[in-house]
This record gives sequence, C-alpha cells and structure tokens, in this order.
Amino acid sequence: MLRRYWDLSSFTGKFGFIVIAMSILCALFAYVIIPDYSSNANNQNPELSLLPPLSKITMLEIKGKGRFSLLRGFRGHYKTIPFDELLKLSPDGTLQYTSIGGQVKIYQDDLLSKYQSIEDLTALTKTKYYWFGADRYGRDMLSRLILGIRISLLAGFIAVFIATVIGVIVGLFSGYFGGWIDGITMFFINSLWAFPTILFVFAIVMAFGRSLSVIFIAVGCTLWIDVARLVRGQTLKVKEEVFVRAAKSYGASAPRIIFRHILPNILGPLMVMTAANFAIAILIEAGLSYLGFGVSPPIPSLGNMLNENYGFALSGMVFMAVIPALFIMLLVLSFNFLSQSMRDVIEEQ
Repeated sequence: MLRRYWDLSSFTGKFGFIVIAMSILCALFAYVIIPDYSSNANNQNPELSLLPPLSKITMLEIKGKGRFSLLRGFRGHYKTIPFDELLKLSPDGTLQYTSIGGQVKIYQDDLLSKYQSIEDLTALTKTKYYWFGADRYGRDMLSRLILGIRISLLAGFIAVFIATVIGVIVGLFSGYFGGWIDGITMFFINSLWAFPTILFVFAIVMAFGRSLSVIFIAVGCTLWIDVARLVRGQTLKVKEEVFVRAAKSYGASAPRIIFRHILPNILGPLMVMTAANFAIAILIEAGLSYLGFGVSPPIPSLGNMLNENYGFALSGMVFMAVIPALFIMLLVLSFNFLSQSMRDVIEEQ
C-alpha cells in the first residue's frame, strides 16, 4: 500500500492537484497578490522596457480617486514613476527627476500639485521587484501572467461546464433510448466530429464576434462531442445491468432511471473526461489568443502574451517567450496528470 501511495502515478496526480489548487487561489485573489494592481495590470513604464527578471526598482506610486475591486483591480488614476533621484517639484505639478537611464525628464500630472515638497512625494516611494521582468511596454510580467492564468482557468471552467451539460444530456438520451434517436444523434455527432476543433472554434468566433463570452461558448460547443460519445457508450453498457432492469420492471420512468440510476454510475469516466477537457480548453484558448482571435489586449492572457513576446526569443531575450509558454505547459500538464491519476484509481476499483 505504501508503494502504491508513492508510485509515479500517485505523485504526478498530487503534483497536478497542487498546481491546479494554487492556480485557482492565484486567480481568485490575483489583485491582492500581484505587484501591479491596476486594471488588467496595464500600468506602463516605457523606461523599464524589456527589464530582465529579478530586477529591483525604486518607484514613486501615485493614486487618484478610485475604487479597488477583487475582480478588476484598482479602478481609477494609477501611475508609477521609476527614478534614481527626485530633484525638483514645481507648484504647477511639474516633477523633475533622474530617470533609470540617467537622463533628466519632466513629468506633468495634476495630481502632483497637492504635494508641497519632495519630502511629501518621497513618502510615497517604495521598492518594487520585477521577478519575471517587464515587457516591451514596461508592464510587470508576473502580474500579467497571473491574470492570464485567471483567463485560462475561466475559459476552461465555462467551456467544460457547457460541454459537460450538453454532452451528458445528448449521450444519456441517445444511449438509453437507442433506435432512430440514437441513429440521428450519432450521424450528427460524427458529422461534427469530422471538422477540426480549432477550425470549428474559428467559425463560431468569426460569426459572432471576438469577445470573452463568445470565445468561452465557442470552445464549449466544440468539446461536448467527445463527452456525448463517452456518455453514450457508458450508458449502453450500464443500461443492461440488473439494477436498471429491475427499475424498469417496477415501472420507474425513463428520466428517473437515467438520472437516478445510470448517471451516478458513469460519473467516474465522466470526471476523467472533464479533467482532460480542461487541458484541451486551455490550449484552445491560448491558441486563439496567440493567433489574434482570442482575448483582446490590454486584457492579459497567456496566449496573447506569447504572441507579443515570441519575437524577442530571436534577439537573445529568451525569457520573454519562454515564461508564458512554461505557464501554459504547466497548466495543461497538471490537468493531464490529474486526469491520468483519476483514471488509474477508477481502473483499480
């Protein structure tokens, strides 16, 4: 038993579960833990363009009136100024400082006029760590990656929910009733199954427009086919069991037999398929965003971050392209590990 507990399948399953749990927590409390809590982590500092990882910068943080939301971050005027030394503050709000590059620049902002001295501004300074560096617009990569994980998980959850609901209903009724209902259903499923998934998603997005809701629904409407095929096959098997025949002999209605007797007995394979579909949905969303058909900037997603930064890999800044790709790989791998571990547990029962 101890050997089974520590075998490779069990370890990979636990690894996948831990990574997924941590990703969900990061997604839920993203704006609490990320360094840049502006909306969409879109605070830009051109002076910090392509800043390498593990950099430490002294920042002047200025916030205007606004509200903080756990879902959308700080909604209001938010600006950070990287500097080496504050030199002068004029009454009209003009700030003179030494920039990171060593040049003196002038920054104009009405919000600065309420601060009477350099000392007042210095009290707002803090040291900021760019753990994963900054992109070409000077935005914090770590903050945008965590928000990108939120989009990927949200896409996976909504798409898998839609696919599971449609696939379970279609598969259960097709497998249980059989006959012409099953024939028509399988003809429709096989016809759709002949189309490549990514092209089917493209068609839906092009027809209804590019938005978050359309993307999630499009992915969900392509994944239900595999769910329906699985549920139909399991239903054909379970409906021949003795307890289903007994329920029929006692006069139980078809919906009662389907949802009270058959569905609970096929939940195991269905959960395995659900975990695998999460990985597929994340890959499809990332692929759409990478190709420009997915989430629109400045909303960060792992796919559009990879699209923005992959070119820098050829110029020696490999980390710009590798980091988003690693996050996508880690999420997909974790769901596949979890799916495989669940399959192994079901097969042992």
